[in-house]
Amino acid sequence: MKLQNNLYVFTATMSVLLLTVSSLAQNVNLVPNSGFEDTNINKLRTYGQMEEFSMDWFSATQVPADIYGEGAKGDKVAVPVNKYGKQEPSSGLCYAGFRAYSKDPRLSRSYIEVKLPQMLDRDVMYCVSFDISLADLSRYAVNDIGVLISDRKIEQPNTGDMITKADVNQKTNKVFQYYEGWDKFCGTFVGTGQEEYIVIGCFGGRNDMTIEKVKRPMGLTGAQINHAYYYIDNVEVYEIKAKSQCACSALDERDMDLVYGSSSGMSDDKTDAEKIKSSAVYYAFLKRTPTGTGKQTVAEIATILKANPSMHLNIIGHCDDDERSEGMVNARYKMIGKNRGDQIRRILEADGIPASRMTVSDLGNLDPASTRDTEISRAQNRRVTFELK
Repeated sequence: MKLQNNLYVFTATMSVLLLTVSSLAQNVNLVPNSGFEDTNINKLRTYGQMEEFSMDWFSATQVPADIYGEGAKGDKVAVPVNKYGKQEPSSGLCYAGFRAYSKDPRLSRSYIEVKLPQMLDRDVMYCVSFDISLADLSRYAVNDIGVLISDRKIEQPNTGDMITKADVNQKTNKVFQYYEGWDKFCGTFVGTGQEEYIVIGCFGGRNDMTIEKVKRPMGLTGAQINHAYYYIDNVEVYEIKAKSQCACSALDERDMDLVYGSSSGMSDDKTDAEKIKSSAVYYAFLKRTPTGTGKQTVAEIATILKANPSMHLNIIGHCDDDERSEGMVNARYKMIGKNRGDQIRRILEADGIPASRMTVSDLGNLDPASTRDTEISRAQNRRVTFELK
């Protein structure tokens, strides 16, 4: 008995250790010098000295990249007050800066790049994030700020704008105009097993991006500059299991209430069996209670079953890929498809349909109605369907 107890304790201890190691592995930041603290601050005098005095980071174009530090020799790149405004670091003593937009032909956009210490793993989801703050004396604020993730070093041999589709965007692609503190940029990326470089900057075309004028903060001296300039700090790339683990804020999370618009497949020119087979009930993200339209569909199915007492119904629950990922990190959502089916069965039972005439199946995310990578397509996959046995 004592040996069995010792084995039990050993097994439980090992399980806890494995879970702890797994959790720590997910939170390891892959970005070297992520807070720009490995910088020779005492030698900083002016713009464009990132490559010279800060480790690991460099410019992706011919426009030199900027680094700022508390105790810098030059006022232009000092912290907290410098020539572009006033901002304390999000953490530590340093932060970087890049120009996202300019109406002055003498001021080109800039892009900062770093090589990761290892390639991203294939089919693994990562959260990519950084703190961002609009410099006080910027006359403009813009959207289309993002991150390129590449399998090779990006070296644009000129000072031109880098116009391309970013691999990681803020979900809402909002205009970053917060200057009183630090905002958060974040998004997700699934590795292919080859990526090892990231580039941060603004990748939108001038005619396509949103450009907003901003007022100079009260109490701040100095003329506004005809650009949108941002400070950044705390750049992170770390492994996650579900998108909810990479939420910048409640406002930036996915559209939790989006429900696909067509819930009823009823039509007068169909047979009762065809009506049931073509019906579906759709759901909001991570929800198991049908909407009003969904409840109407269930009521119509109940009417058909009452009129056809020999019919036996199989209720099939489905979820989208993101919900499956959520189920992997939160047991509450592990069986979301089946929970939806069980809820429909209970509604039908309450309407007088015997439990003996119904079964519930769960296909999870294995039978998607749509495979497109859009919010609407994912909403189509969050559903309950029906078949007759």
